[in-house]
Amino acid sequence: MTQENKPISNSPTLAARARALLRGPLLVGVIAALLAIGLALYGMLTNPNATPLNLRSFLLVVLIAGGSWGLIAWAIATAAVEAGKD
Repeated sequence: MTQENKPISNSPTLAARARALLRGPLLVGVIAALLAIGLALYGMLTNPNATPLNLRSFLLVVLIAGGSWGLIAWAIATAAVEAGKD
């Protein structure tokens, strides 16, 4: 297929928009948050006696584990980038 035959799309794909938005410290924060959520969910599922498996528990895991670790990782990465500029 030549360049003339390819359809022209002005709207970027979802993956392209995500790559443009998630760069540097924000990407570090999102990865840390997803990792923390995954580990917390694994802990919930392997020990159901410690935590009841319901929607409220899941939302608390996302908020507490993902939010705190994501925020902390983002703050440290941002501080490292700012310190590197000086």
